[in-house]
Amino acid sequence: MKRRSLLQAAGIFCGAWGVDQLLLDRAGRVLAQPTPRKLALLVGINQYRNSSLNGCLTDLELQRELLIHRFGFHPSDIVVLTNQKATRSQIETHFIEHLIRQAQPDDVVVFHFSGFGSLQRLGTTADDIQPVLLTADDPKEDTIANALSQDTLLLLLRSLATSQVTTILDAGYFYPGYSQRGNLKLRSRPSDPASQLIQAELEFQETLLVSTRLDRTQARVRWRSGQLPGVVLSAATDQQFATESLWNGFSAGLFTYALTQQLWQATPETTLRISLQQASDLIAKRVDSKQQPTLIGQKKRDRPLKPFHIAAIQPPADGVIREIEDNGKLVQLWLGGLPPQVLEAYSLGAVLRVETDDQPLLQIAERNGLIAKARLLTESANLQVGQRVRERIRTFAKDVKLAIAIDAALNRVERVDAVSALSGLPRVSAAIAGEQAADYLFSKVEEATQVAALTSDAMKGTIPPAGYGLFSQGRDAIAGTAGESGEAIKLAVRRLAPRLQTLLGAKLLSLTTNSTVSQLAVRASLEVGDVKVAAQHTERSSAATVVPSDGKVLALPAGTPIRLRIENGELSPIHFLVLGLDHQGSGILLNPMQNGQAQTSIAPSEAAIVPQSPTDWIIQAPSGLAELYLICSRVPFQQAQAVIGSGTGFVRSLPNFLEVAQAVLQDLHRAGGTPSWINASELFALDVNVWTTFCFSYQVV
Repeated sequence: MKRRSLLQAAGIFCGAWGVDQLLLDRAGRVLAQPTPRKLALLVGINQYRNSSLNGCLTDLELQRELLIHRFGFHPSDIVVLTNQKATRSQIETHFIEHLIRQAQPDDVVVFHFSGFGSLQRLGTTADDIQPVLLTADDPKEDTIANALSQDTLLLLLRSLATSQVTTILDAGYFYPGYSQRGNLKLRSRPSDPASQLIQAELEFQETLLVSTRLDRTQARVRWRSGQLPGVVLSAATDQQFATESLWNGFSAGLFTYALTQQLWQATPETTLRISLQQASDLIAKRVDSKQQPTLIGQKKRDRPLKPFHIAAIQPPADGVIREIEDNGKLVQLWLGGLPPQVLEAYSLGAVLRVETDDQPLLQIAERNGLIAKARLLTESANLQVGQRVRERIRTFAKDVKLAIAIDAALNRVERVDAVSALSGLPRVSAAIAGEQAADYLFSKVEEATQVAALTSDAMKGTIPPAGYGLFSQGRDAIAGTAGESGEAIKLAVRRLAPRLQTLLGAKLLSLTTNSTVSQLAVRASLEVGDVKVAAQHTERSSAATVVPSDGKVLALPAGTPIRLRIENGELSPIHFLVLGLDHQGSGILLNPMQNGQAQTSIAPSEAAIVPQSPTDWIIQAPSGLAELYLICSRVPFQQAQAVIGSGTGFVRSLPNFLEVAQAVLQDLHRAGGTPSWINASELFALDVNVWTTFCFSYQVV
């Protein structure tokens, strides 16, 4: 080892040797602070030597804004390491200097890593194969050792004096042999059979082992059994994909974006498991079951388990003011709290209110990704950087399209034909996968994919030949969309056109989800028998019953009877509709009846049980992901009801699902009226004072 490398390693060792003393006499060396301190180390790497990612720096921005504006972290207590500054030695040094040396008992600590991961053999036995976080290459090292091993991370976490630590790992370890899956990029790299930790790293681990009073076997047993300090949130399991996604104007880790967005909306009674489950629902819609976030750690069984172990948080928000320009008439906003699907469709003209006493209104004038500029609509002398903003009027174009990515695995002729055919459909746009944001993927169905999507009963018959079909963004086949072998692309697109219209209808309904910002007092729960398995409520309603959650997408077996409970906390009636996609992707309406009449409203302070008979709604096979939209309004759904028409049966199929969804938007648009400063001819304008939409997702198993 060269002298400069030895000196660099020695500096780390000196810091590490201080860890043991730090743990023994910390109380005598540092004065007690009146309140717990909050420290964070955020690491994100887009630029690697032989490959790259696009969303890791966005992840850090998402996390930093959340910690500062919702959880009260001081900006100076957050250290950010990006790209070439995030070498293994620099991460370890900053972990010691910023976190271990400063954190006192009961202080709050956050460590976040976004980048590539891998499974590496770090020794000679099977036990020496473990997940590693790939760090930036260090040009000062004689031997490239650009990885933070599982052993090292555990020992660093164990060296902290506080148990109030949260570790977020948005990296994958399983590498399937390719870096792009559908429209998503994988955050994993192939293992290197020749990979070995350099001597400096091994000596560094030995130092930490002494200070933590562990040996290597104990350390690995603790990791595998989940006995890590605090909680560890991972984007996926060791054998699943961790992905990053394209949105309009930026890329981000699917896990980081989903989780931070949910935490922007968390109320004081919201537990970390509930936020994680809601984030998992969003992820499942893009990658199905191939990416399932995990929660482990010694604090995971805490009741209640609060995000970052912080009970007192700032009120929910959709964003914050970043800059004030033109004497307060123009402001720059950060909109990381908006639901991702809403932000993508957000139109110029949307109105937000500033959370101050006078609640001035801001109207979006331009937007680029998560950043927007807004002009002041009402006078205010109290605008300040850091003030939170909430939605007041949500706007999006009346001609929102369904974006379909063309799989890059198709040959050039296939891609050209697919773009041409899809572009000919009304309100459908086409893009090449990996280059633009999209809702779904068009590709060829391989026989193996079809077999995996079939039930055991279906596999007993003839396996259908391969053809073209629709997939989630993560390239999971969408049931019932596969065509026959030899089918021309134009014919395949024509065959898929009705399904695409149904999916567009579901997209429109997803743009109305607003339970965290709605000014209606409504509570809703999904029940199996008398047991609530999922619950949501608006900010104005009283706190909903806390439903136990393991942080995963709700799974319900076929044959389970379920029902919705809807509680009206308003002083006037509310009107409601229940629409959605069943587990096979068909558009449906739940048609509740009361005393032989269709039930479409709920009296003040009353509740509706949908359906009243427990046998009217029983989950059917085969497996699949279902989503339901409960839409409540202060005024009747006159246009939607006219389009729906009459019919029998509790679960009704809606071939005209897109038309129904469009009519719902028109009803909500009319319910709130349209201010003169919004272009009503081109935009839907939805006032948060007049409607609430809850979305419930569940996996049929």
